[in-house]
Amino acid sequence: MNVKTLTAQILRKMPNIKRWQFKFISTLPSLLLAMRGRYNFSNMARWGDYKEGAYRENYSRPFDWLQFNVLLAEQTLSNDLAIAFDPSFLPKSGKHTPGIGYFYSGCAGRELRGLELSGLAVIDQQDKTALHLEAIQTIDQQEEESLLGFYARSISERAEKLQQISSLLIVDAYFARLPFIDAMLEVGFNVITRLRKDARLRYLYQGPARPGKGRPKQYDGRIDIYNLRLDLVSPCAQAEDGSWIAYELTANVQAWKRNAKLVILHELKADGSIKSARIIASTDLEMDGGCILLAYHSRFQIELLYRDAKQHLGLTHCQARSKEKIHFHLNASLSTVSLAKAACHLSGQNHEQKAFSLADIKTSYANELLLDQFISMFEIDPQLPKIKSLRGEIRNIGKIAA
Repeated sequence: MNVKTLTAQILRKMPNIKRWQFKFISTLPSLLLAMRGRYNFSNMARWGDYKEGAYRENYSRPFDWLQFNVLLAEQTLSNDLAIAFDPSFLPKSGKHTPGIGYFYSGCAGRELRGLELSGLAVIDQQDKTALHLEAIQTIDQQEEESLLGFYARSISERAEKLQQISSLLIVDAYFARLPFIDAMLEVGFNVITRLRKDARLRYLYQGPARPGKGRPKQYDGRIDIYNLRLDLVSPCAQAEDGSWIAYELTANVQAWKRNAKLVILHELKADGSIKSARIIASTDLEMDGGCILLAYHSRFQIELLYRDAKQHLGLTHCQARSKEKIHFHLNASLSTVSLAKAACHLSGQNHEQKAFSLADIKTSYANELLLDQFISMFEIDPQLPKIKSLRGEIRNIGKIAA
C-alpha cells in the first residue's frame, strides 16, 4: 500500500480534520520519505508542492498526532499490544529554542545540551515491532515538579486514549521508583520495568499460620538473586542453548511498598554457573513470567523508531524556534516511520514481511518522485503502457535489497 493512501485512510476517520489540513498532512509523509538533504522548511519547499511559508504555517498549527497514530495502530497491529515510554536526547545548539537544556544522552553516557522528547509507542509483541504514538517535548515543567513527575503527568494526561490500545506500560529501570509506579497504578496502568540488582526483595511466607495472637507472618527472608530458594521459585523460560534461564515468583518489593511478580534472569557460563542476573518486575500479579520477559525485551523496539527517524527522516534537523513547530516536526518524523512500516512492512498477508529497511523505502519514494517530475515536465501521458510497465523497475533503482 502507498503511504499517501494509508495516511488519507486514517485522516478520514478523524472527524475534526479540515479540508486544508487533510490535503497538507496526506502529502507530507510521502514528501519526507522522498526528499534528500536537511529536513527544514527551505528544503521542503524545494522538493514539495508548497512554498516555504506554507510549511512554516502548517507546522505551527495543532494536530492530534496521538489520535492519528492510535487509529493507525488499531488498523494495522494485532491484539497482543503494550505501551512503551522512553525519553530520547536530541542535540540542539542556540540559546532561544524553547525547552533547551541539559538532558541525559544514553549514547554519550552523560548529560548534554540539547532537547529531549518523551516518546510513546505501541509495541506489537506478536509481530515484534513498534509504531509511534506521540512525542512530547520535555518542556513546561510545573513549579517544583521533578523530571520523573513530568514524565508521569505526561502519561497520565493521555491515559484514556492510550488505554484504548493497552493498559500495560513498559519502561526502563529509571522509572522503577515509587512515585512513578503509584502514579501509573492510579490511572489504571500495570507497569513492567527492570529493578536494580541491589533492590530489597522479600519472599512471601507460604508456611502454616502460627498459633496464638499477633500479626501473621508475611515474609520469609530477603531474596538473594544469585542464590534463589528453588522451593519458592519456578522456571518460566530457558534458552535452547542453555545460555540463560529465568525464574518467576511473587515477592515483596520493599521500595514499592507492595508485592510484584518478579522474573529473575540468570545468564549462565559454559559450566552452568551464574555469570550475571537481572530482575524484571510487573505490578500485574497474575501475569505469566514468560510473558513478562517477552514484554520487557520487546520494549527495545521503540529505540528502533528513534534510530530510523534520526538516520533517515531528520528527527534532529528542525531549525524552528517555536515549541508548536518542534512538536509537529518530532511527531511528523516519527509518524512517517510508522506509516512506512505499516504500508510497506505490515501490509503483507498474515503479516509475512521481509526485513524492514527504511533506507530502501526512501530510495523507492525518491525515484518515484523524480519519475513523476520527468513525466510532468516532458508532458508524457502517465497511463502509457510503457510507463506503467517500467514504474516498478524504476522505483527499485539503487535499493540495497531490490
